[in-house]
Amino acid sequence: MVTQRDGNEVDLLTSSIQTTGGALVTTTLYTLSGLIYAFVTSPSVTGQYFFTVLTIALVLRPIRGITQTLHKIGTEPGESVGAYLGVAVIFTIAYLSVLGGLAVTIGGYLASVTVFDETLLRISGLYAVTIAVVMTVESLTSAVGYPSAVTWINSVKSSVELGVLLVLSQSIATATELMMVMIAVRLTVYGLVAVGLQVIPTLPERRELSRAWAYAKWSIPDQILDRVSYNMPVYVLGIVATPLAVGIYEAADRFGDFGATIAWHLANPLLTKVSGDDAAGVDVSQYLDTVVTGGSGISFVVFGYLLSTDDLIAELAFSSAPAQFSTTVIIVGGINIFRGFWTLSSHVLEGTGHPGLSFRTKLFGLIVSVPLTMVLGARYGALAGAAGYVVMNLIVGGYVVYYSRQVLDSTLIDTSVGMHFVGALVVESVVVYATVWGVLWAGGEPVVAAVVGAIAACIGFGVPLWVVSAPARAVFRRTYELSTNRLPY
Repeated sequence: MVTQRDGNEVDLLTSSIQTTGGALVTTTLYTLSGLIYAFVTSPSVTGQYFFTVLTIALVLRPIRGITQTLHKIGTEPGESVGAYLGVAVIFTIAYLSVLGGLAVTIGGYLASVTVFDETLLRISGLYAVTIAVVMTVESLTSAVGYPSAVTWINSVKSSVELGVLLVLSQSIATATELMMVMIAVRLTVYGLVAVGLQVIPTLPERRELSRAWAYAKWSIPDQILDRVSYNMPVYVLGIVATPLAVGIYEAADRFGDFGATIAWHLANPLLTKVSGDDAAGVDVSQYLDTVVTGGSGISFVVFGYLLSTDDLIAELAFSSAPAQFSTTVIIVGGINIFRGFWTLSSHVLEGTGHPGLSFRTKLFGLIVSVPLTMVLGARYGALAGAAGYVVMNLIVGGYVVYYSRQVLDSTLIDTSVGMHFVGALVVESVVVYATVWGVLWAGGEPVVAAVVGAIAACIGFGVPLWVVSAPARAVFRRTYELSTNRLPY
């Protein structure tokens, strides 16, 4: 059995670095997956697959809300992880049963008016069960004190998925077949993890049910809006535009969202630590400014890279519509600097027991951004999705900062670290531009130029940051110590 740790026993810097390492792998694979899906099938099939799985993900967000409760309360000292796992299991079984009955009742109608044919609808039911297992196991892993392990498990899952897809590339032609591969791999990987954790769900007592409900009544709707806010352009474009527009936006988003996705992964150890420390009576504000601001740093690296290579990436990634892809990826990459910041800030609020605040911020953002995207989507396609995404993030981020000042008496922004990031971004952009076009001038292939440019981006951002930023140097030193096994896991 894995030795359980409370949230306050987790070293935040070490866990964040370990999480970043796994997140870099899994996010890279996630970014490439859209291209591999399109290669294995077609852009239109890929668009149908994206719309299907993202719709399922939205429908299952209440389960994410209850597993978030397991993560939050399970990390607190003195709480029983098994009891809150029991709450999650009972809720999940009941919720999936209701969904299954509803699908059987209106399945014929759904097949006639949506992208779901009868075969896809049936396999979607099994996919839903699979995602429920994934969400529960991930939250359980964090609840027992190992939030950084979640990204590495995800990395293994993603690697196996893409490997299987490439091996079976001649046999997969539909969204249904693509989904079947995902089901098989995820059930295998996360099933093994669940067995390894050896945490048995127990029947919760009244106190535990009361605590779970007090958090879940806000966490569940917050998680629904979290998914809607993140994938809002895909949902809206899937209704008012074409599968191609969905495919362009989602592929561009996977490139532009690289840094913000890393920040989203970093929210896992941050929530674990904040929850544990806050429950133990420790002042969480002492390290939050640097952690939250620093956690969004990779978004700066990604944006600097995209600024200098957007046209090159567009030709490589989506040659059927390079202009739309190029513009969309720049817009999404730029605003995701802000998204990475507010995502981490929002999880700080959740960790201190305020999921209701996070819910309200996302609601305000969607009220404005959804109508905008719907009005513009039919005419401008992926660009309309990017515009709606920008508006939503500006509104949500503004409210998160406002509520942070009210609840924590902090903006969660380390001004000096932020300015160091901006300076390093300028240097990085120049270095990447010179490197990429130097490779092309010398006769190098575009793919080689893109890869070399990515290496140059890391160097061009990291070196000036090392020179000017003491917090960055501390992170670099800790990373080196971990990589050379000079610190225990």
